[in-house]
Amino acid sequence: MAAITACVLAAAAMASVAEQSQKESSAPVTNLQVLPGELSRVEVRALMKQYERELGVSCNYCHVEDRDSGFIDYASDDNPRKHTARIMIAMLNDINSKHLAQLGGDRRYAVPVTCGNCHQGQANPPAYLP
Repeated sequence: MAAITACVLAAAAMASVAEQSQKESSAPVTNLQVLPGELSRVEVRALMKQYERELGVSCNYCHVEDRDSGFIDYASDDNPRKHTARIMIAMLNDINSKHLAQLGGDRRYAVPVTCGNCHQGQANPPAYLP
């Protein structure tokens, strides 16, 4: 009987996670302040995965995670690191669209700067030691 109860509880938990995942995938992206508002949920998720790799962090580094459910509130601004991330993203956008664009056809600057250029997979970029 205990095994049946455990299976039922596990199935219910999996169904709850699947339901939450379905809600997240169909819900519109909210509270985009620096990223373009026309980005799809798939595009935003791909960008966030890139940031995760380049900074060596997980979602809850910048986003608020509910301690009880483990679900992340992506729209919340309660984590101060999210504000920092927005400033850094805006800085990258300026570097790539304004400054590197002024260099015209110089192919050395054709590849956009990313978080990984400085962070190199670390939450805090390593110091440059000549």
